[in-house]
Amino acid sequence: MKTRQHIFFLSTDYTNLKNFFRIIRRPLSSFLLFYLFTFLPFPASAQQLTDKYTKERPVVIVCDWDKPPYEFLDDKGHPSGSNIDVMQAVMKQLGLPCRFVMKEWSIALKTFERGDADLVLANARRYRHDPYVLSENIINYNRIRVAMRAGQDSAGIISLKRLEQEGAVFKPGDYSAYYFRDGDSLNTGFMEFQTPKVALMGIINGDYKYYVWGEEPLRWKIKELNLKDIVLCDVSIPISEIHVVGRDRELIEEIDDQYSRLKQSGEIENLQNRWFHPERVQEETSPVAIYVVLAILLLAVIFYLFNRLARAHVRSVTRKSSELNNMMYKALHMGNFNVMEYDIANDRISNRYGHILPDGGLTLKEFTSRIHPDQQHEFSQKMGLLMVGRERRFELDKRWNVGTNEEPKWLNFQGHAISELDATGRPAYIVNAIHDVTQEVEEDKAARELVKKYDRLTNLEFVAMSFYDRDGWLIDLNDSMKDICGFNSDNQEASTDAERYWRNLNMFDIPLFRNALSKDARDNLIVCQHMHYPEIGVNRYIEFHVMPLVGADGQVANYFDSTIEVTDERNRVSEMVKLEREEKKTLERIEQQKVLLTYLLRNSERHLMRSNQKTKVIAFYRSIGAPEYVHSYESFVNNMLPEEEREPFRRLLYDTTTRTPQFFDIHLIRRSEGQPGTVFHITFNPVFDADGNIIGHEGISSDITRLHDTRIRLQEETALAKDSVRLKSGFMASMTHELRTPLNAIVGFTGVLESLDASDERAEFVRIIRNSSDMLQRLINDIIEASSITDGPTTVQPVDVDFVSAFEDICLTLQQRVQDAGLEFIKESPYNTFYTTVDIGRLQQVLTNFVTNAVKFTKQGHIRVGYRYERHGVYLYCEDTGIGIAKDKQPIVFDRFVKLDEFVQGTGMGLAICKSIAERCGGEIGVKSDGDGTGSTFWVWIPCERRLA
Repeated sequence: MKTRQHIFFLSTDYTNLKNFFRIIRRPLSSFLLFYLFTFLPFPASAQQLTDKYTKERPVVIVCDWDKPPYEFLDDKGHPSGSNIDVMQAVMKQLGLPCRFVMKEWSIALKTFERGDADLVLANARRYRHDPYVLSENIINYNRIRVAMRAGQDSAGIISLKRLEQEGAVFKPGDYSAYYFRDGDSLNTGFMEFQTPKVALMGIINGDYKYYVWGEEPLRWKIKELNLKDIVLCDVSIPISEIHVVGRDRELIEEIDDQYSRLKQSGEIENLQNRWFHPERVQEETSPVAIYVVLAILLLAVIFYLFNRLARAHVRSVTRKSSELNNMMYKALHMGNFNVMEYDIANDRISNRYGHILPDGGLTLKEFTSRIHPDQQHEFSQKMGLLMVGRERRFELDKRWNVGTNEEPKWLNFQGHAISELDATGRPAYIVNAIHDVTQEVEEDKAARELVKKYDRLTNLEFVAMSFYDRDGWLIDLNDSMKDICGFNSDNQEASTDAERYWRNLNMFDIPLFRNALSKDARDNLIVCQHMHYPEIGVNRYIEFHVMPLVGADGQVANYFDSTIEVTDERNRVSEMVKLEREEKKTLERIEQQKVLLTYLLRNSERHLMRSNQKTKVIAFYRSIGAPEYVHSYESFVNNMLPEEEREPFRRLLYDTTTRTPQFFDIHLIRRSEGQPGTVFHITFNPVFDADGNIIGHEGISSDITRLHDTRIRLQEETALAKDSVRLKSGFMASMTHELRTPLNAIVGFTGVLESLDASDERAEFVRIIRNSSDMLQRLINDIIEASSITDGPTTVQPVDVDFVSAFEDICLTLQQRVQDAGLEFIKESPYNTFYTTVDIGRLQQVLTNFVTNAVKFTKQGHIRVGYRYERHGVYLYCEDTGIGIAKDKQPIVFDRFVKLDEFVQGTGMGLAICKSIAERCGGEIGVKSDGDGTGSTFWVWIPCERRLA
């Protein structure tokens, strides 16, 4: 086989000045910026920021560790990406030290919101309100796309409804998930959250259908993983704006200002072109004026340089070719690459770098036979296109057997096949540069299997499990733990609140763990907790087993919590303890009842009685124990008086048919030997055996001797009382008749005087007669009412009324009683209509008494009467500004014949009558006063129901 030497070299185009101008453009721009920031005044706010942020306290910027090309960790573990470059340039111009903290995105957001970082570059939707401040400049735009496997129905835009119906995968904490909201809560029923690598590999393997993420990160990650058959489709999620977010307004304003300057100078565009448009970096042009100046300078030295460059050219090319070859071989070795060359003329594929093929090589047919059968046709077709010159290259993604047909051993190759042309322009060789990704594929497969095993393991129904990171933040939890923590509540809002609560609660801040678990602990922690969080509706009893998981470096990497709910066991134990306590209390009560029964029997005139049909004995007890005395049936009956009552009681003692309780009052000649006779009331209850036969009687015997004597005396006293009532009623009737006669005369004379000519003297007589008549009439009414109270309760006759109209009529009458100068009568009626059922006459009587008393004791100010509907009744009140009532006198003002001022006219019966009316109506009555000189408010409440007309 012919041996060929591959030489790699760099060529220089001395006729193209554009690259030269491009090289000097950036130093020139940097020089101008340096000049501006050096010689222009330094703003005071910037000076304050340099004082605030130092090397010891730099500006902390938290970023996503896996969102290329914006921000990510490179192969060496260093922060990289367009956002990183932009923020470094801005901070450099501000003269502020900064530190980038790279974390998984959902944890990065929590880190910033917890206050552990100063800045984050995020979607503005999440941080519109205080205390957050957004930059005015938009750092970049985030266009959301959907990654799916080629060949699926991907026409048009993927709708949100389609994603919800078929399910989708999202990156944890990503902005795109927030468009699937149901009210204020996130609808996560159709969502799964995975890292980009797991999600994209899952799409290739058919585990997932859609992965929703930013367009640029998706393209970068697909290229990085060298994935085929994945297409990106539009989705109905609007493009988001990425801003710098922080809490320090001065810092954000300075960042805005410096960003604008760098953008105007073209520096921002250069930084972003490195990541998004690298081809533009080579095409940048300089201003014409600079071209002219530099061209003149270049012509002055070009002749001098030409000879030196020409002589050095050969040496440089040789050296660089050697270096590039060395670098190429090192890269092939480090990247686990293999290079194979197919000689078309000799039909032989041999190793150029690596040892995959046998030493003698293989024919194309032999090589093709070792490719997986499902991929052989495609490989043969593409190789045919390269061999005839219709294509120059194609991508390899094949499985190749390095074993035998009986025991195949498959390797996974990824790489490129490139044709090399001979002098006539026809393909002579095909070079295959392949990368053995067998280990990565196996690792990915093992990772997916591990995820599945993890899901099966963590979703054991009888054990609730959760995982926390080393800092105490919740990472994941299984369904059983979700049930315990309230994630799976029937109330969607409560479920969302519970999830938000636990994901924002650090494990080391849980009260139960605060003093028992530290970040340096290595020992397992077992605790029993009453898990009571009323704000999220959780009330359980659980056993926690916290296990720190230590990594290879000897440091705690995670915390594993296994939890068992013991609410039912605890409730059973609590119920058992409660029953034991109840049983103990019951026994204690029984003993107490025994003691109390013994005490009562010994200190009262009662005995427990038992009779026995078999022994024909009747016994009397004063305690639980031996009887106090015992009689045979016959001796007990012969001890009874009168004799005519003996036979009925004897039949009862011997009766075995009467099954209902019987009652007897008996008079014994004597209880027992040496004890005097007495009168007993005996209760007989039959006692039955297992067959329902009467075997005796039980009951209580009460000594009613004193009651018997008292009853006789009571009958005598009752006769005397009836005579007294009859005499009192006669006296009141006679008194009423005598008092009404002069009243009628006074009323008559009043009518005559009013018809005569007016004069001051005659008017004074009229006033005196009216006042006297009014006073005499009230005295008579009080006497009559007092007589009625004595004879029986006050009668009440409710009627249907419009209380508003009735109250107006009552006030017209009451207003006439308030005639003194300086005294104002006020009525308060809050309703237009008030239909109810009450005894309006009785209420008028009560209000009249209230107002009459108010007039007696009020000389100036006002008398206010009113009502309102409350507590399903009418509340009436009379407020005055009079002399008031002392606190110690208020409890007795409604007693009969009580007069607080003996010099004021009246019988002392008015308020007692009001109280009787209120009680008869089922209502309440009272008075409120702060003491002497503060006025009084008398009120009455009568139950009634307000209704429509």
